[in-house]
Amino acid sequence: MWSLTKTEHLKLKHTIGSKLPVVTPAITLLLVLSLTGGIENALPAGTWNWWYTMLLPGMMAILCYLCIQKDKELNFSTMLSLGIPAGAGWMGKIIYCSVCLLLSNILIFGGTLVGGMVFGTTISPEEGIFGALLLSISYLWAIPLYLFLSARFGLFACVFSGMALSAGGVAALADTKIWWICPSAIPVRLMCPVLGIQPNGLPVPKGSPLSGMGVIVPGVLLSLLWLVVLTFFTVRWFAGREGEA
Repeated sequence: MWSLTKTEHLKLKHTIGSKLPVVTPAITLLLVLSLTGGIENALPAGTWNWWYTMLLPGMMAILCYLCIQKDKELNFSTMLSLGIPAGAGWMGKIIYCSVCLLLSNILIFGGTLVGGMVFGTTISPEEGIFGALLLSISYLWAIPLYLFLSARFGLFACVFSGMALSAGGVAALADTKIWWICPSAIPVRLMCPVLGIQPNGLPVPKGSPLSGMGVIVPGVLLSLLWLVVLTFFTVRWFAGREGEA
């Protein structure tokens, strides 16, 4: 499986896809810095909020499309002609995108850590690294979905659906009691008690229900359940393509 993941890396090695997990966090930091103008404590909180509500969903949608693009142009014939089982090939793409997801979140953590030293922060290093790990887990479900949308419908459908899901989860559900019904609302909801940031970017008030840590375990388990379900169905769909080839 690791060899298939390395294959995905080699496919994107000299493309924008290999740079997205590094460039997008840097753009996020610079964008928030320009908007906050160095206001005390604003850079880390603003960066995290912009990251997981807007920039991260967009980056992952584009990355998944680029990961599937070359194979799609050849109708996946190269992968299938090499005798790579459909499930293994699909899982290789999921694992590669998962590694990129983790890398980008770690870079955001590093950037906000340094930014907090310069401009001040309300987020401790422990909260930051915990938030990065939680985001990496609670956003895994999106990878098989985005890969499927890219393979079946193309870039526009993937990016539009990803951003619409994210916007809907943030605006309508993340700060409500039914946050758990929408997978895109889960990462945003988990960041409320961990980073102390509301979905709208404001600090979580003391004593607010949003500060309760009881959502962490259910949120992680639900995210992993979504990952398993979406991986299962998208692997079956891709295996059907193999049968048609």
